[in-house]
Amino acid sequence: MTFDEPQYLEYAKRWLQGKPERVYLSDDSKSPVIAICWIPRIIQQTLNPGYNLTDGGHKDQVAGRFVMIFFSLITALYVYWWCKELYGQKGWFLPLLLLLFDPLYLAYSTIITTDLACAAFLTATLYHYRKYLLYKQQKHFYASAILTGIGIVTKASLIYVIILLPALALIYYSITRQIKMLFTIRSFVQTVLYVAVTITVINLLYYFHSTFIPLSGMSFISTTFRNMQNGLSGIGWIRVPLPSAFIQSLDLLQAQAEIGAGTERSTYNGVYLFGELKMKGTFWYYYFVLLFYKLPIGTMILCTACLPLFIKRFRISGLAEKYLFLLLPIVFFWIILSFFNPFQTGIRHILLIFPLLFIGLGKLFQHVAMGKAQYKILTSLAVIYTFISVATFYPYLIPYTNEFITDKKTVYKKILDTSIDYNQVHLDHKQLTASHPGYKVPSPVPDTGKYAITMNQLFDKENWENSSYNWYKKLKPTGLDKYVVLLYDIKPVDLVEAGLKPK
Repeated sequence: MTFDEPQYLEYAKRWLQGKPERVYLSDDSKSPVIAICWIPRIIQQTLNPGYNLTDGGHKDQVAGRFVMIFFSLITALYVYWWCKELYGQKGWFLPLLLLLFDPLYLAYSTIITTDLACAAFLTATLYHYRKYLLYKQQKHFYASAILTGIGIVTKASLIYVIILLPALALIYYSITRQIKMLFTIRSFVQTVLYVAVTITVINLLYYFHSTFIPLSGMSFISTTFRNMQNGLSGIGWIRVPLPSAFIQSLDLLQAQAEIGAGTERSTYNGVYLFGELKMKGTFWYYYFVLLFYKLPIGTMILCTACLPLFIKRFRISGLAEKYLFLLLPIVFFWIILSFFNPFQTGIRHILLIFPLLFIGLGKLFQHVAMGKAQYKILTSLAVIYTFISVATFYPYLIPYTNEFITDKKTVYKKILDTSIDYNQVHLDHKQLTASHPGYKVPSPVPDTGKYAITMNQLFDKENWENSSYNWYKKLKPTGLDKYVVLLYDIKPVDLVEAGLKPK
């Protein structure tokens, strides 16, 4: 069970019980969409009213993880449709295959968080929005508006689509010389209708709970929202057409950003990269570094080879009709997450653009299919290399890193957080002695013997300077289990060489 899964499930259960209010600070990013994970338990409880569990929710989580595959299927469906439209009847196969076997995609497809669901709804929203702008079909208009509402409720990151979608429309109409269409009465009506549909969907997902509360009657935690409320006190009588639980989510996230990392009220403990823990600020290159180490090298080569095709065969009309709705969202969310996101706690946040990356990769496969034999061979080798690299980590895919990190025991010196250790491995004495006879749980004081310690235990962010396990950092681990558990076989000479005094 990872760090976040119990909290996601708990909030979803309260939502199902008609209590969508945000009770705890950790409720900030939790979503009603996760209620889908309770379907197996609901079915079981309906068939057997006396059904009861005393395992701390373990069986419910396992069953819920299987249901999460639903979001992978949605994503796969839209990648299939989009690639087929751009590259022809067979153009979908390799992009979809690489996406489905990407280690990050595989790892998070059965974890109860909203990251992959967010990717699914962003991809679906953009697919229908593009179709609407190109063909003016109302079914795509309504599909896009509905999916926008679902996506925003799924994860707060998607609230930025209220900037992205108008930007896409503006650029598209500018390129195609139809800019006047943006300033017609029909365009204005369509915009109002789109917003109305989106807001209605958000309300439906919170079953209109505490909607239309006057602005002056709302209670905020963050300074930003309180200042906004005070600044609009003259029109405080206006009723906000959104559920209070949805507004609470945005308020709590902003409050966490203001509180900062590493305090009693924080829900996150700083941003870690290359051995440095930042309690204030972020790394603008954070996601670039994570992808450099966690994207399979074969996939990386294919993406690099694809770039010259976009440049060499660039046509402004082709950009508008085919690739604008892939490239701009990728760049847009990369900038948002790199420069305006204080919660850089793992690569899972960037997963929302992964389907778009792999759809774009289809352009390379289309070009190679019509090219020389040597290009086909090189492409095949890159794909095969990716599969082999991923297979070496299976089934422990969360901590996957590519071959740029040769010694996996030292991965924590470069990256960590939920990208490597999402608390997916739990160490207790019984479990440890069964899998590694002779090893013990970590000692808080220097001592000889065999010890096992997870990377998150070693880098205890809550006690960064005064952790009881800091002494292990002066020693070299001798083994690695599940790519997360460091194994130490400490001899007296090791302590002496490290300058440590045994107890």
